Amino acid sequence: MSDDSLRSRAWRERPAPRYWWHHLPGTDYVPPIYSDLSETEWATLVEWYDETDRGGPIGECAVPLISLLHGLVMGSRASRIVQLGTCAGYSALLLGWMLRRMKIERGLFSLDLDPASCELSRRWIARGGLQDFVEIAERNSLDPQSPVAAREYLGGDPELIILDSSHEYQATLGELDLWYEALAPGGLLLLHDVSRFAVDFDVTRQGGVGRAFSEWRKAHPAVETFCLNGDSSTMELPRPLYKDACGLGLIHKASG
Repeated sequence: MSDDSLRSRAWRERPAPRYWWHHLPGTDYVPPIYSDLSETEWATLVEWYDETDRGGPIGECAVPLISLLHGLVMGSRASRIVQLGTCAGYSALLLGWMLRRMKIERGLFSLDLDPASCELSRRWIARGGLQDFVEIAERNSLDPQSPVAAREYLGGDPELIILDSSHEYQATLGELDLWYEALAPGGLLLLHDVSRFAVDFDVTRQGGVGRAFSEWRKAHPAVETFCLNGDSSTMELPRPLYKDACGLGLIHKASG
């Protein structure tokens, strides 16, 4: 294994769009999401990148979002996490390793409707030694029984929900209603891809996550919400403080 100080810095030399964060000015360092990993964990992640570079799928969240999740999970010891949308298992791996460091078993319930995504993610969860910490469930995130299954696995209401699934407007509206209700008081629901730039991720061409989040906020004015980079329409520089042009929505469920 190469020197720990190099790790993800080597990805500055990879031209593929998925490595965009590593191409930004001033990012010639290893962020904690990668420097915290053991040698074995880092080797597994490198193998994951190599395999998905060759054959996909590619659609993982990037360094800004997973770093924010790193702070939330490890800084606040989040022990009941739900992920809507698994893709190839990148964030499930990293979140699972965080949970393992905190000795929190059965801490992440990640669901996806696509059998191939679930099979791929399960294989990498096994490679990462995370079977006791992460469940990859082949389920519809709009099924009213899915929050029930999540609660049973986690041993309580989810404290943190990460919504990064179909990106379709109507589906996202349904997910917001269903999963906000399931969220534990005091918990957070995060929505990836709320920006103008991410509108085209909606294959139904109805406005995507951004439109759904905007309408849900208007319909629930008493709920605390926040939007990062909602107006971002391009990946080009200059970038705001939060570097992800795909944007992020936050919903906080009051404790009382």
